[in-house]
Amino acid sequence: MAGEQGTDKSADESTDKTPTTERPPGDVVRDHLANKRTMLAWARTGIAVMALGFVVARFGLLLRELRLALPRHLPEGVSTVFGTALVVIGGILVLLAGLDYLRTGQAIDQHIYRWSPALEFTLSLLLVLAAIVLAVYLILTS
Repeated sequence: MAGEQGTDKSADESTDKTPTTERPPGDVVRDHLANKRTMLAWARTGIAVMALGFVVARFGLLLRELRLALPRHLPEGVSTVFGTALVVIGGILVLLAGLDYLRTGQAIDQHIYRWSPALEFTLSLLLVLAAIVLAVYLILTS
């Protein structure tokens, strides 16, 4: 019997505390849900920029219709150009958010996620560009 105790490895295996590289399924699910929330937040931002562009373009149409009542002449088509630019910027935001969502999801699945500020910086630059476009539009129409 004494020899049998030495050959039983199941007790030794249960006390083995070697760290594993696998993450618990709950962590992966949480990461995917956070990734989805981030993508949806950027999508909402892009949709808001597109809606703003639509409003800017239509506001210019209203101004053209009312130009007889205005004391000074406003530039023709400026609001349409700026509104269209905002719609395009919003579309690019949504596209980049979708691409980042796919890239991040694959990285989470493969357990190789590496933080990179490139896309977020690009998205931020597009929002700053949208702000500049609006500021120029406000200056030209005031």
